[in-house]
Formats: sequence, C-alpha cells, structure tokens
Amino acid sequence: MPKRVELHCHSIYSDGTLTPAELVARAVKSGVDLLVLTDHDSISGAADLFAAAAGANLQARLGIEINCAGEGAADRVHILGYGFRADAPGFAERLAEFRDRRTIRAKRIVENLRALGIGIDFEQVRAGAFETLGRPHVADALRRLGVVKSRKEAFERFLIKGKPGYVDSMGPSPAEAIALIRDAGGAACLAHPQTAGKENELEELLRVGLQGVEVLYGGHTPSQIRTYGDWAASRGLLACGGSDCHGPGTGRDERLGIEYDEAAYGAVMERIEAC
Repeated sequence: MPKRVELHCHSIYSDGTLTPAELVARAVKSGVDLLVLTDHDSISGAADLFAAAAGANLQARLGIEINCAGEGAADRVHILGYGFRADAPGFAERLAEFRDRRTIRAKRIVENLRALGIGIDFEQVRAGAFETLGRPHVADALRRLGVVKSRKEAFERFLIKGKPGYVDSMGPSPAEAIALIRDAGGAACLAHPQTAGKENELEELLRVGLQGVEVLYGGHTPSQIRTYGDWAASRGLLACGGSDCHGPGTGRDERLGIEYDEAAYGAVMERIEAC
C-alpha cells in the first residue's frame, strides 16, 4: 500500500506559521504516515513535535534545513538533514551560529529598507519570529505595516536579489552544511533541486558528500520528478520529498504529505534509521 510521507515542512521555530502540534494535527487529518519537521537552522521544535505525535499515534522524526551561501548557484542551495544525532558535539552550537548570522542579515535588510524611507525597525521583525529569523519575517513586518499585502509581494518588490532591500545570504557553504549533517551521523539531501543550478553544479554537491535529492517535491512538475528521479537513481542517491509547507498566510500552505510507493518508503526509512 502507498504511504503518505512529509519530509519537508516548517513551524513557528523558523518561517512557518503553525506550531509543531498544529502540524501534527494537520498531518493526521491529511493521512500522513511519517512526518519530519525541517525548520531552518533550528531543532528547537523537537519536544513539541514528539509530544504531539505520541498523543496522535503518528510517526515523527526531527530533520533540519540549512540555507547555504556562496558564488553562483551555491547561494540557492538548501540542504535537508535526516537521521542526525541532535546531541552530536558542536551540532547545536553551529546551528546557533547560523541563526546569529541570520540576525545580522535581517538587521542589514532593515537598514536598506529604512534608507528607502520605509518606517520599519528591527524589533518589528524580531517580534514576528519565534526563533530562526529570515526574510519571510521581514516580509511579514512589511505586511503588518501595510507596505505590502503578502510575503510574495514583499519579496518581489524588496527582498529578492536585485531588489533594494536584498542582502546576500550569510549561511555556510554547501560543503559545510553537508559535512555538519554527516558528521552528526545524518543523511544530507538537496532541497528543491530546481533552484540549485544546472547538472554540473549539482554534480559538485555530489563531490562534497551529498547523499540524496528531493525528487518528490510538492512544487515539481511530472517532468521534473522524472528528471531528478533518474538523476538520483543513476548516482545511487536517496529520493526524498515533501510539500515544503509553511502554513497559513505564507503563500505556501500546501497539504502535507507526498504519496510514496512501498519501495520508495522503505528506502527512505532504511536510510533515516541507518543514520
């Protein structure tokens, strides 16, 4: 029988709008068999996730998504981690460092916006975030101020590369992100590969230890699923996937879960449990 699996979703601990418990409730309603929480640079939702999942009789695991920085396609690379040891030496400390860098970036974005005459301050951005800061929190602050009507509008007018509020990512390199996850005993997988560059750029990620690719991404077309599936299979990579749900009000409020056949589900579970 097919399984419904969610390997990529976000809570209030990063740029989502649902608590881990609310994600669990939504997963149960959607018929999800396995839910993995992958907040950006944060594992702080773990206790809430596992407590809610135990009460709902749902399989739940803790994951991570790390946004990378670098030249060319590297600044569009996001690395998902599964099956890592959250208590591995230095792991939580490096994530805290990444969050600190995000705070610096957010402050610089606010400075850019203020230079445009927009009456925004950093505390208005910080007030909308539970832990990990990101551009979506700046977008939400702009929406609350009435400058824009949605996150999408905020990004298109101010926050994407080439727009006046943009500041380059200050995250780790893809190689550093992959090494951090693998050193903690986990599997490092490429999120939404359509944003991560051309095939030669993806091959570079293999050379620095990539172990999987998000084939069954909620935003992929059937053609993209075939293309990335063939690429992953030809290189012995784990084919993972999820909705990338961020919750209500984000413009990314997809139904949780992707359908996996029994073989694909078994491969995912084997890799996660083996880490």
